[in-house]
Amino acid sequence: MISIRLANNSDAPKLQELFRQFIVEADWLPESSKQATDFAAVSQGEQVFVAETRSGEIAGLISVWEPESFVHTLYVVPNHQRKGVGSMLLDSLEDWLPRPWRLKCVAANRQAVSFYQGRGWKLIETSTSQDGPYFLLEK
Repeated sequence: MISIRLANNSDAPKLQELFRQFIVEADWLPESSKQATDFAAVSQGEQVFVAETRSGEIAGLISVWEPESFVHTLYVVPNHQRKGVGSMLLDSLEDWLPRPWRLKCVAANRQAVSFYQGRGWKLIETSTSQDGPYFLLEK
């Protein structure tokens, strides 16, 4: 059983650990992009929600820049992937975040691109950033 809730201050160390793990293990990210591992800094001003198991384990997180309905970060812990956690995190936006929603996804992150497109996100732009080519997706 997974529940989605707003992150709180006591979650900060675990969120930092998960974000650092995500960055380090992202083989599709160039090495130059693996320096920004401070989750509090990169998510400053964003709404952060966590997917929490019944035992209190954080199974995933989502951070959103609310003024632009922009999903900045979506991460599911590896042993919870392919179990619906990412979809639950995205679905949790329905109750409070107006559409259209947007996000950028590095093109080399094929697993994420497939995940979003399989859930109805549409490609609206292709561009390049310091992380390489990316897709701007919208739902």
